[in-house]
Amino acid sequence: MRIDLAVLEHYLRDEVQREVSKFCRGRWVALEARPIQGKRVFYRYFDGRPLRIDEPADVKKMINRFGEKGVRTIYGTLNIYGRISSREDLEKIENVLKTTPSIDVDGSLEEIDLIIESVRTVLNELHRHGADRSVYLVWSGRGVHLHLNEKAINERYWKHNPVRVAHSIVHYILTEAKEELLKVVARSRSREKKLKIENIVDMQRVFTSPLSIHRELDIVTVTINPDEVENFDIGWTRLGDFRYWRDWDQYVEGELDHLVEKALENVKTDSITRMILGNNVGGGPAGGGSLKRLSAPGEGSIGRFQVMALMQAARYYLLRGDLERAKSFGLNRAIFYAWAKKRGLTSRRALAVPSSIRGEKMDKEEVIGDEVVYKSSRGWYMIGGQEQTPRDFDEQVVKRFGGRERFEKYWEAALRYIQRFPLDVVESQKEFYEKIYLPVRDDIGKIFLER
Repeated sequence: MRIDLAVLEHYLRDEVQREVSKFCRGRWVALEARPIQGKRVFYRYFDGRPLRIDEPADVKKMINRFGEKGVRTIYGTLNIYGRISSREDLEKIENVLKTTPSIDVDGSLEEIDLIIESVRTVLNELHRHGADRSVYLVWSGRGVHLHLNEKAINERYWKHNPVRVAHSIVHYILTEAKEELLKVVARSRSREKKLKIENIVDMQRVFTSPLSIHRELDIVTVTINPDEVENFDIGWTRLGDFRYWRDWDQYVEGELDHLVEKALENVKTDSITRMILGNNVGGGPAGGGSLKRLSAPGEGSIGRFQVMALMQAARYYLLRGDLERAKSFGLNRAIFYAWAKKRGLTSRRALAVPSSIRGEKMDKEEVIGDEVVYKSSRGWYMIGGQEQTPRDFDEQVVKRFGGRERFEKYWEAALRYIQRFPLDVVESQKEFYEKIYLPVRDDIGKIFLER
C-alpha cells in the first residue's frame, strides 16, 4: 500500500507532532489504517511491545514505520499508565495512574447545531459544578469528544481504581444534565446518524488524539476552546489549513475535586455501566428514561429465542460498540442456539458451528470473546448460508418485545445487567450462557431487578 502524501505531510508538521505527543504521553497508542476489504485495521504493537508516544519525534518514527500500511489515525487510551513495556502492563489495574473523564457526543454533519447544543448543555452542567478552566473539546469527525483534564484532580482520588473515578464523574454529569440533553436528542432527525451522548469510559477505551486525521474523512480532529464552541465551523478541520486551540491542555489544580466528591457520593455502583442518551436501538424517536420493572402485558410473546437475541446483542455491543452489528450478532447467536437445542447439544461446553450449517456463502471468520462466528462480505454475521441483518433483528426480536419504545427499555436494562459481570465472564461463550443468560432465560423481567 502506498503512503498517502497528504497524511505524511500532515504528521511531519512540528505542531502536529507536538500536540499529538502531549496527548499520548503515558497512554497506550493505537494506529488505524485504511480498511482492507471493508474491515477496520489497527496496529497496537511493534515487535511485541505496546505502541507509545513520549515525545514529538516518536510521531515521525511511527509514520515512517507504519506509513506504508496506510495508517491515518492516531488514538490514545483514556488510561494513563505508570509503565507501558509489555502486554501484561496494560492488564494491571494497579498500573493505571489516572483516567481521563470523557464524554462522546456523536451525530451527523447534517446536525452540527444539535451536536454543539449538546456540548453546551454539558458545559453548563460542568460550570455549575465549578469546572471551567480544565475542560477541552476535540472535534471527532462527526461529533465532539469532551475531555476533563485529569491533572485538575487531586492525586488522592486516583489511588483507588482510576477507571471507576473517571466513569463516575461522567455518569454523574450526564445524569444531572439528562433532562436537558434528552430534549436536544429528541430533535435529532438525521437518517444518516441520530444524535447520541455517551459515557464510554472503560479499561481499554481509546480516543482520537488532537490533530490526528479522521479514519474516513479528510479532516483534522482539532481542539476547540469551550468558550468558542458556538462559533465552531467545519472549515476549522480542513486538512492542510486547520485551526485549533493551542492551550487545550491548560488546567487549574484541584478545580475538579468538588465534582469528584459529588460523583463518588452519588454514583454508588462499582460496575462500569455504559450510559447512552439517544440513538434509539429500536429505530424509533431518540430518547431515554428511568429503568423500572415493566408491566406484564406483552411479555407473553417473548420466548427464549428473543431473550437470547437480546442478551447476545447487548453482549456484543458492550464488547465492540457497534450497534448495527450487535443486532446481526444477537440474531445469529439465537439461531445457532435454537439449532443446537434441536440436536440435543449441551451448553456445558463451548459450541462450534459445524460445516453443515455454515453455508457456502461464508466469507470470513471472526472471533468474538472466545467463540468463532462467520461473516459475509457485507459485514453481517451469517449461518446456514443466510445473513442476519439489523432489519431481521427488528422484525424477529424488537416487534416481539412489543415495539420499539418497549424494546428500548429492555435494551437499556440488559446493558446494565450484563455490565455487573466481570469482562472474562462476558467474553466466555460458556460462562455467558450459564451465568448471565440462564438466570433470566425464562423471566427476562429479572434484568430490571438485578441492579
